[in-house]
Amino acid sequence: MLPAVLAAVTVGAGAGALALDADPAADAAGVDRVVATPVLSARRAPEVVAAPVADRRLAGDLLAWLADSPEDTCLVVEADGREVLAHNADLPLTGASTQKLLTATGLLLVHGPDATFTTEVVAEAPPVGGVVAGDLYVVGGGPADLGTPDWPEMAPGTRERVVHDVDELVGAIAAAGVTRVEGSVVGDGSRYDDQRYEETLAERLVLQDQVGPIGGLMVNDGFARFSPERSNAATVPADDPAADAARVITERLEANGIEVAGAPRAGTAPEGATTVAALASPPVSQLVAEMLTTSDNEAAEAMLKEIGVAEAGEGSWDAGAAALESLLAEAGVTTEGLDVVDGSGLSIANTLTCAALVDVLTLEGTGPVVRDGLPVAGETGTLAERWTDSEVAGRLRAKTGTLRNVTALAGEVDTVPGARVTFAYVANVPDPGQITPDEVGLDELAEILVRHPRDLDLAALEPEAPAAG
Repeated sequence: MLPAVLAAVTVGAGAGALALDADPAADAAGVDRVVATPVLSARRAPEVVAAPVADRRLAGDLLAWLADSPEDTCLVVEADGREVLAHNADLPLTGASTQKLLTATGLLLVHGPDATFTTEVVAEAPPVGGVVAGDLYVVGGGPADLGTPDWPEMAPGTRERVVHDVDELVGAIAAAGVTRVEGSVVGDGSRYDDQRYEETLAERLVLQDQVGPIGGLMVNDGFARFSPERSNAATVPADDPAADAARVITERLEANGIEVAGAPRAGTAPEGATTVAALASPPVSQLVAEMLTTSDNEAAEAMLKEIGVAEAGEGSWDAGAAALESLLAEAGVTTEGLDVVDGSGLSIANTLTCAALVDVLTLEGTGPVVRDGLPVAGETGTLAERWTDSEVAGRLRAKTGTLRNVTALAGEVDTVPGARVTFAYVANVPDPGQITPDEVGLDELAEILVRHPRDLDLAALEPEAPAAG
């Protein structure tokens, strides 16, 4: 009997789907319904019938929207876990800053959301009577995002900056009773290698201050000079971020009444040194959220090197990239077509796929943390000024990706009718060609997604009551 029952349900569901697909205006009017809903009716499971109809409509809308996209475009959309559309899902493309979704996932995979990174202050011997007899070493311990309070307001460009106040570290040194350093403050950035910029990065992006020099100890993203002008001329990258960090800390120690006899410099702390003070970073979940929300290039690059430290004992781009690809593959992310070069997505040598982006957004364990860290349309980060007067505001959480030849968007939408849609869109044109979000109608993509499922009357498929009398 079971096959017969299943067949009956299937027929009922098919009939229900045809009814939902039909033009609502074509429904007969004025006809009294007098028969109770049969047991084997699609009306008894309206969501089962409605979902494929809604998905077909959404897929149709999206395919029509894709007409304005270039040939090298991918789009993957899932609704409540169901695949709705997979257009060029495995096509390798440059994802620009959507690359940061992969970097965030890798850092979460190796350290977990609750881990912290510690910047340590050490000396060869404990202070005596408040005096450090030799040098005072500041040892970078990971992507801590240390900065001075004026950095967010004077950083180059208009991108929002989040910093963890270096004065907290200075305060910890003072709290340890230090009143004088007989030697120098020495910045130790040896956790990472001394390659400051990824080798495939376009020189124009360095000249535009799109990213600072990356090191194992950085203050103010590795920029040594800056001003309210926020111009390229006024903002100067440090030759050695660790040495400049030592300079900043020396100045702030002296401003707090702590004497430092020697000039600041870079160096490596001796083994077995005594800890004088320390500053722990916020947890990885917060670091990831700040990096994604503000699209922080320096934090993303430091995170990739940190992945290299954790997996291979080497804080380099090569080690981090190889480790990230392995981590993602082991976690079940689609890695065909994936070629990681940097952590930020600034290099056009990176390739990823829309399938991989959706995979990391939905990955069990790390996916929810990544999604929670995304900027929100009309409210936060890189999306604060977008979709402000639209029903998309507050409902879209997504990572943008923009280079001159790339436009991309990946994230999730809590739709007006109550569905959850996860998506990834990436469009490329050959470099040095240019493409913009407006050219592909990127705002419209979010507006299509936020209305899913549209024009479906589930009430029309709910069980009917028997007619009275």
